[in-house]
Amino acid sequence: MGRTLPTFTMIVDQTRAELSPFRKALRKEDQAILDSLFSDARFHSQAGAFLAPVDPFPVILLCMLLEERRERLSLERRIREIEDHGPSPSS
Repeated sequence: MGRTLPTFTMIVDQTRAELSPFRKALRKEDQAILDSLFSDARFHSQAGAFLAPVDPFPVILLCMLLEERRERLSLERRIREIEDHGPSPSS
């Protein structure tokens, strides 16, 4: 018995394909950023599947935003550590 609904990962990939003309109009470096954002959205596929939204695009954007915020907070922590203690030995 097959699935009756597409998975969230399939929906992310379908949305990425639908936005292909937009992607092609971007500069190469922006294309890479957009690709990275869609990869970030796929990282949260379990949460997206749990919600099973009628319109998945806002959920895809939220997944992208979560990863962007995670990265920003990580960088802010590193900056505070450097300001407080100087660069770490691994830097």
